[in-house]
Parts: sequence; C-alpha cells; structure tokens
Amino acid sequence: MDSSPVLRWSLIALAVVLAVKFGPSVFGNETKEQPVLTEHYTDAPGFVADVVDNPSGQPSEGELCTLQGSHFQAELSSRGAAITHFHLTDDKYTHSPAADLSSTVVNERWRSLRTLFRGAEGMTQLPYDRFNWVLSAKDGSSCTFTHDAPEARIEKRVAAGAGPYELTVETTIENHATAARAHRFTIGAYAYRRNADVKGSFGRVSPFQTDLTVASGKDVIRKPKGDFKKGWFEKDAIDRYVAVTNYYFAQALVPADGAQAVLPQAELLAEQWYAAGQDPEGDEAGTVFHANLEYAPRTLNPGEKAVYKQQAYFGPKERDVLAESFGGRVGVSDLIDLGTFSGVAKLLVGALRFFAEHLTGGSWGLAVICLTVSIRTVLLPLLIPGIQTTVGMRKIKPEVDAINERFKDDQMAKTMATQELWRKHKINPAKGCLPQLAAMPVWFAMYTTLQTAVEMYNTHFLWFKDLSAPDPYYVLPLLLGGFMIVQQKLVPAQGMDPMQQQMMTWMMPGIFTLMMLFLPAALGLYMLTNSVLGIVQQLVVERITKKQTAATSIVVSEPIPAAPRPSARA
Repeated sequence: MDSSPVLRWSLIALAVVLAVKFGPSVFGNETKEQPVLTEHYTDAPGFVADVVDNPSGQPSEGELCTLQGSHFQAELSSRGAAITHFHLTDDKYTHSPAADLSSTVVNERWRSLRTLFRGAEGMTQLPYDRFNWVLSAKDGSSCTFTHDAPEARIEKRVAAGAGPYELTVETTIENHATAARAHRFTIGAYAYRRNADVKGSFGRVSPFQTDLTVASGKDVIRKPKGDFKKGWFEKDAIDRYVAVTNYYFAQALVPADGAQAVLPQAELLAEQWYAAGQDPEGDEAGTVFHANLEYAPRTLNPGEKAVYKQQAYFGPKERDVLAESFGGRVGVSDLIDLGTFSGVAKLLVGALRFFAEHLTGGSWGLAVICLTVSIRTVLLPLLIPGIQTTVGMRKIKPEVDAINERFKDDQMAKTMATQELWRKHKINPAKGCLPQLAAMPVWFAMYTTLQTAVEMYNTHFLWFKDLSAPDPYYVLPLLLGGFMIVQQKLVPAQGMDPMQQQMMTWMMPGIFTLMMLFLPAALGLYMLTNSVLGIVQQLVVERITKKQTAATSIVVSEPIPAAPRPSARA
C-alpha cells in the first residue's frame, strides 16, 4: 500500500461519497410529505386576511415605516407591526441574493417580529387574534405601532439596537376591561424557502439551506427540516435565543429583561407549504420556518400592564460581530455550526482571520493560501513516515517489478513475495497510511471552515466573483486535475500492476475535477495549493532518493575491483 499523497485524496473522496450516501443533513435532507398544519385565526373587524386565507386577492399594505440601523435598513408595516423588508447595506451584500433577509414579504402571518396575544388557548384579553395596527410614531431609528380596543391598549416599539444588525422590541399591553383578563404573548422570526432555493449540488450545500436553532444555558439544539414530521418542537426556559439560520445568515430572537419573571419557551417548526395537487418535493413547493418565543399565560387586573422585551440579531454570521453582539452576554457565536471537528475548525478560523487581517491586506483568497501552507507545515511530522516509505518503495521498485512479472498469474504468491520483500527491507506501508488517517480531522475541519465562512460570501479574488461559489469558468477544477496527474506521474503508486497504476493516475484526478465543478472556489483554492505543495514535496523526495541510491551504489561497487579475488585464481 503506497503512502503517496493520492492516499489522502482517496480517503477524502471516500468520505465525500459516504457523506453523499449517508449524510442527508449535509447534502440535503430527505423529506416526506407532511400534512399542512391548519392555523385558525379570529380576525378583528376590518382586518382582511392574506391570500393564503383569502384566495380572492391580496389585501392592501398598511402604513410603512423605515428604520435605519447599523449596517441595515428595515421596513415595517402596520399590517402586523412586523418586518416587510430587511436590507443589508454593506457593499458586500447589497448586490447578493441575501440583500433582503426578509423572505416572507407577502403574508402577514409569516413576517418576522409578528406578535400574537391569545395563544392556542384563546386567552380572553382580546376577542381576536389578528387586527390592524396604527403607526403612531417614527423617527428614522424606531417605529411605534399601537392598537386601541375596548378590552386593551397595545403599544409595540421596534428600534435599532446598539450593535450591527441588532434590533430591540418592546411590547406593552394594558388591560382596559373592567375585569381581570388573560393573555399569552408570542413573538416570532420566520423564513420561507422554496425547494429550488435550498437544493444543493454534488459536494456542495446550498447556502440557503435553512435550519432552526434554540440555545439555552450550555445547550445548543439544531433542528434541520426533516426533524418536524410530527409537528412543533418545544423547549422550556429559554435564556439565550431561538433562530432561523442558514449557512451565512441568521434571524435570532433573544429574551431581554422585562417585567415577565418566567423565561419563555421556544417553539420551532419547519412547515411544508404547497398548493392543492402540488408535489411537496417539487421545486415550487416550499417550507416555512418558524422560530417563536412564547411566554407563559398572564392575567392582568383592570388598568394593569405587562411589558415584554426582546432583542434581535438579523444579519450575516460574521464572527467578530457575533462575538460582541448584545455585549457578548448571549453567546450567539454558536449560531455558526462547525460540525464534529469544531475544536479544530475554530483554530483554523482564527488562523484564517489572522492571515487576512495581518498578512494579506484583507485578501481572503491569499489568506486561504497562507493557511494551506501553514497546515502543510504543521502536519509535516505526520507526513515524514509517508516520505520515508516512498523513498524505500522507490529503491525496491525493480524487485517489485520482477515479482509482478514472475507471479503475474498467481495473485496470492505475488502478495506473499511482496510482503516478504517489504520485511527484508524493513518497509511498512502502514506507517505511511496511519499518519494520513490521523490528519483527516484537519481536512474535514478545513472543509467545514471554508463552507461556513461568510467572509468568503460574495468575496472577489483573481477571476472569482464569489469565493463561496464554484469557479464560473471551470479553470480551478481543470488546474487541480492537471496538478494531481503531475503528482501521480512523479511518484506512481507502488505495489500495483500497470492497470491499477493507470487507474490511480487518471481516476482520482478525474473524480476531484468533477467534484470541483460544484465546490466553493475557496475550497478548491485550498486543494489546488495543497496539491502544488505536494508536488514540491515529491520533487524533494525524488532528489533525496537519487542521492541515497547513488551513495548506496558507491558503497557497494567501489571496493570490489581493489579486493583480492582468490576464488577466481582457483
């Protein structure tokens, strides 16, 4: 078994194939038909339902309020007192598909920051669930909506938060009835994704594949779309956040200090949504993702008020920003899912950011190259046994060829003779294989790091318009395949017959060229740089091998002519 770099790539290829076959959470969740859940609402007089409840037509929009925050501009409507548009204003995002984080513009029932007051129990504070609000105040950085009814007065103020992509929400409900009345407050974040939007390709996940996350204490629970076949997921006592999240962006709701003494519970749901007769797995069918904070029922005496406060983060999963959001008290950094090898991935992310900020002038493409060189250097001790085995295999290649020729029709004899030759020359191919296996967590962590780094999203480098997307001109896949062929030509796999060697020479480069047609350019840049470094390593090994072979030849041949030869005179 040869320990040349093709082994590493073979193992990675095998891992990818296994992930495609057995890892639907990475390459798209397998889904089955889920009955559309029926939501029953009692509407106030004058409230016109959305098209999903009122097929006769879409109702007119309410009063609009524009809110300017740090790195975003939001638009809210009195129809729901919730978000209709959430525009990211950084140049990096303004011309991307994620320029508007709101994906549920049309239907009031799925607008983020929507609030309800009756719950499933139909609390008595209000006789209806949905009603029209009034935009009572706006100042550019906040929007205040009110609803006055004989039973209650409700005031809801949405304002720009202190940090980037942050919002604050404060809702006050006052009992105007002559008797005690109960209510149950709920606030939610939502996203609607068509199946076509989240469909990935071989080896690459769609950046808009959406999951739901809830964090409380030290627990972080991530729920993909396929986990909701039986309906809602609930978790009590949420002191951190609930969120709708994809690879690069998140909408997170955080319970803040307020008059409510009991922490809310999380309610999560990925609800399939499709028309009558429509294929639920078709491209135009979709899923609505719900992430709600629901507070315990509360009874107010006449004239009594209840205040509910939340903070929200609606924006990209930029590591620096997340680390400082809400003063760092919530720990929203774990919105970024770094997978099984998260410990290694965090080190790689730190190194990648260091290179971008201090060595490459902000170029993330050059930072990927620097990180690749660093990883190769750090892993060199694990590669040395493989180098030594390669040198040994090159020395005995003539003898291996002779064995192959001698036992070409007897596979068992050929195997036994080859193993005996390895023992004679103290060559152990496993010494080169096992260190490669030990390095596999680094390769997996690197894959996850580059797949989840929003720093690569819509970032230009060389001819790449977006390092998080595949190379649009296919230059990178062809270069990678070419360099892998060169690498195999330099040191062909030992211990194989010519047919097997030809397969290794051409098959693996072909597989990786095909994969790179779909993988992010940042990952391809890493693999190409690693392949170039592997070729340099092989050239060094080649030179060492030639020097050692020459030295061995001198030791064996030079003393022979000068030595006496008594057996010849005899």
